[in-house]
Amino acid sequence: MEHVTGHRITRVLARFGRAFDERGPAGARTAVATEDGAVVAFETDRGAIGSLVVSQASAGRKNRLWFSFDGPDRSYAFDQEDPERLWIGGRDASTVLRRDPALPGARADRFDPLPAGHPQGYRTCFEDFVTDVRAALDGRPADDLPTFADGLRAARLSAAPKSWVPKPRVLPAVRIGPGRVSSAQVP
Repeated sequence: MEHVTGHRITRVLARFGRAFDERGPAGARTAVATEDGAVVAFETDRGAIGSLVVSQASAGRKNRLWFSFDGPDRSYAFDQEDPERLWIGGRDASTVLRRDPALPGARADRFDPLPAGHPQGYRTCFEDFVTDVRAALDGRPADDLPTFADGLRAARLSAAPKSWVPKPRVLPAVRIGPGRVSSAQVP
């Protein structure tokens, strides 16, 4: 999310869970000690809120990456299981933008080396990372190579509280300005 929008996550709350205590075929099940998924809520430095659902127990999903960014005039959705399309929603109409590096003006560089119809992303993310590391080691500019500060920040976000706090009794939401809603807590 940060890489796509430029927003930085400033607050996070996560809840982890396990769908099954045992896995494997009948008669050969083994105990599971790790979580299968998480639900994450976050806020950004620009006031946006967001959520993330991670699951390793969703039958039929193969490393799915799906995201949606919603704004007042446009919304964007991408599904890596259907990587040739970007859905763009508008107030009056929605469109689907198809990836085709052969089209005039399309950005067909090292980030999009395969022709339309070929899987993208998984293999090339490792190749791009190694290329960027080599460039940095050679003193050349590297595209979006994470820094030590990025790693420390990610570690701190990962170490954030991962449990819900008890919910205070809350009155119904009230509007406190254009587009802003607040809730009053009852002691």
